[in-house]
Amino acid sequence: MPSPQSLSEADRRLVASWAADCAERVLPLFEAEAPDDDRPRDAIARARAYASGELDTAGEIRRRFVANRASQVVSSPAAKAAAWSAGQAAGVAHMGAHALGSAAYAAKAAELHQAGAGAAEIAWQLEQLSDPARTALRLLPALGTDLSGPLGSGLLASGVLGANIRALQDGLRRRPEVTALELVGGPEPVRVELHDADPRWPERYLDHRQRIIEALGTSAGGSSTIAIEHIGSTSVPGLAAKPIVDIVVAVADITAEEDYLDPLLAAGYVLRVREPRHRMVRTPERDVHVHLYEQGAPEIGEYLLLRDHLRSDTDDRALYERTKRELLGRPWDDMNDYADAKTEVILAIKARARAALSR
Repeated sequence: MPSPQSLSEADRRLVASWAADCAERVLPLFEAEAPDDDRPRDAIARARAYASGELDTAGEIRRRFVANRASQVVSSPAAKAAAWSAGQAAGVAHMGAHALGSAAYAAKAAELHQAGAGAAEIAWQLEQLSDPARTALRLLPALGTDLSGPLGSGLLASGVLGANIRALQDGLRRRPEVTALELVGGPEPVRVELHDADPRWPERYLDHRQRIIEALGTSAGGSSTIAIEHIGSTSVPGLAAKPIVDIVVAVADITAEEDYLDPLLAAGYVLRVREPRHRMVRTPERDVHVHLYEQGAPEIGEYLLLRDHLRSDTDDRALYERTKRELLGRPWDDMNDYADAKTEVILAIKARARAALSR
């Protein structure tokens, strides 16, 4: 399965042009020290040629980091960062996340050359983005949330480069994220009831999956494929559950509510939760909950880890059901309080799930 940091080839070509612009801005810092070394300039030219479709992906992948070696012939940190910016731009053919790497190195080079210039460089970079390129970059996972590429735990994730990429990803959002929990309608006292596994739950999921697809089209993520998964206890065959189907949907920008929340409300769902990184809508009957996160959000992976493990491990499935039954009969001020009461057992089950995957 391709890394979410790769992007589609079409999106890589979109962001390659922007990465070349970022690298070219600081190229004079390198050429002032090594005027006869054309490797960074050539890398930028190849990034532009790749963006326009003149060069193929395979050929550029083989040559992607030639410019990085040019950093060895200059002495100043700013010139070295400029060379690395060009190398990252050429690397976009391999993985779209390198576009953010190119911009981050360019901002670092600008800051090293003149104190205070890094923030201005990032502002300039964001202003140069076309709407399609901005949409493509929003598909990348948040820094540090996915380990399958340069935005994982490597060089780009730490220090000045990490700070620059965080600033860039924050700047890609339509607007600032909310900072507190909003529980629309306030707390709702509930009495949790478990039902035996019902074959209608997967059918209900499929019905609502189709409704979500029809409501969102391509607006949720700028892609023809919307990531939608059945999660929670109703997604595990044979597991007793409260009769509420939980669904998770990945969107490109959680702050761009007009792209996903407005269409879902128009499709008949009702907003229940708005909090940092997460929105939840539900049916008026409260029998389907739709959780929305940004693409690459670690919460999505956690949901799927638990679901897949419970589907395959009978002992932990039985433990989880016993835990839920032990909580039956208690009055709960809100459904979220019931969910919190299961946390310790869920964490232990997920630890075993990770251990099983590593074997």
